[in-house]
Amino acid sequence: MEAPKIPADEAARLEALYNTDLLDTDREPIFDNLTELVADVFNVPVVAISLVDKSRQWFKSIQGLDVCETSREVSFCGHVVHDQQSIVVENARKDLRFFDNPLVEGGPHIVFYAGAPIHYQQDGERHIIGTLCIIDYQERPFNDKDLQRLKAFAYEVELLVAIRMGAEKEATANLAKSSFLANMTHELRTPMSGVIGILDILKHGSLTAEQRHHVDLASKSAGQMLSVINDILDFSKIEAGKVELQSSVFNPKQLIKDLVDTYDIRTGQSKHFELFCDWSDTVYVEGDPMRLRQILFNLLNNADKFSKEGVISVAATLVEAEEGNLKLHCSVTDPGIGIEQQAISQLFTPFVQVDNTTHKKYGGTGLGLAICRKLCALMGGDITVDSKPGVGSTFSFDILLKLAQGPVAETLPCDIPATEFADLNVLVVEDDLTNRTTLEFLLKHLGVNYDSAENGRQALRLLEHPQSSESYDLVLMDCQMPELDGYQLTSMIRRGEVNTFYQAVPIIALTANALSGDKERCLQAGMTDYMSKPVEMTVLTNILFKWGRGK
Repeated sequence: MEAPKIPADEAARLEALYNTDLLDTDREPIFDNLTELVADVFNVPVVAISLVDKSRQWFKSIQGLDVCETSREVSFCGHVVHDQQSIVVENARKDLRFFDNPLVEGGPHIVFYAGAPIHYQQDGERHIIGTLCIIDYQERPFNDKDLQRLKAFAYEVELLVAIRMGAEKEATANLAKSSFLANMTHELRTPMSGVIGILDILKHGSLTAEQRHHVDLASKSAGQMLSVINDILDFSKIEAGKVELQSSVFNPKQLIKDLVDTYDIRTGQSKHFELFCDWSDTVYVEGDPMRLRQILFNLLNNADKFSKEGVISVAATLVEAEEGNLKLHCSVTDPGIGIEQQAISQLFTPFVQVDNTTHKKYGGTGLGLAICRKLCALMGGDITVDSKPGVGSTFSFDILLKLAQGPVAETLPCDIPATEFADLNVLVVEDDLTNRTTLEFLLKHLGVNYDSAENGRQALRLLEHPQSSESYDLVLMDCQMPELDGYQLTSMIRRGEVNTFYQAVPIIALTANALSGDKERCLQAGMTDYMSKPVEMTVLTNILFKWGRGK
């Protein structure tokens, strides 16, 4: 066995590590949430944030193993610290450095290992204090793209450490966070979009009752995972001041009733949801229905999660407020576990849950209520809670709305004939096989003629010589691709460098990003419209109807 050597900057490195005050501290959701996401993205059984001190590697967060530390002498991560770079071991049994390592020959029987360094800056120098590593019990390939993903996640750990320490200036932190979030959104939402898309395809097939049950369970898990990702992104957008409220006319009573009914239908007989509203069904308001739905969804989800049985009641009132506004007051009362008085003050603190027991039993990011409070504030209101342990809780919120004259008619038809798109030719440009397959299925289901390209270079050739009998009427363009990305290809098309015939063709952006400014970047590059993954059938139908009918 080759023990890891000591790096030349060992003294300064250890000083930097100790100054982070991370060693031997309790587990924290901000780090555990990240390692959980890394495990899902790479589909590995073990993920760890490992900090290497003088004699050991200690795990700030670890998924898949019930250990807190191991000896530095047998650590793989010690080699990353000495080599000052990432290392990948596809099969430790065949590697002269590790084949007789106790962690390979004995438990946990490591076969595959990949580790990216975690840096911490002190006195103007960057030192490696540990690694973000992934482990598997079988041999597996690991390409350059995989390594870049792991390095991106390791950088996120560095950012979390820096934020925790308060070491970065606000402007630098916001810039780094925005850059990371853009990458994280793509790297996490892309595979999740693919999973959701394939599950939707399965739902359209002939399934037995048992198979449909399994698909529904998988869809629910995928939706929960996407919800966690969206929570993190939503909070980051709000913190950066990048959330813009959308204004539209809607029926508030119908919106609340639909949400409550959804929960009432999906819960068992042990729980029941009741709704009390004090205004007419014909009242319409102007506001942001998506954000109202998000707040109420979060509160209903918490009430459902923390209540084993009984009645969960939703009471809503609508009264006149100043300057011609209406104030919507809504409360959600549950018969759940309740909250200790001293813990209530922490409920709306980001990444904080009442206690570790709650986190382990019920899960969650610790961001939902923090997001609700900030959204309420954006809409001129606030959120409060009244709770007693063992009795239950009541969460109440207020937001301001404007009275509207009536419903706005739909601009797009609800039922489009199957032959509507029979003469439409579409080019799909998407590098992810799963997402490309999903799009092809949706287009085929709608009767659309299509060709597909797996990267920008292949799309260039198709635009010069289409496989379809006719030219393309619409391009569905992924934004981030190897070799030639969607932004670059769109710019080339608009400048007439590809085929002047296509200079004005509608180009619809396909992106896994969900940050404020992404749509603007797509439009600036020359794209016509924008669809966020996972692409839904109704959204795609409306896009085709909007931009493909004018041929």
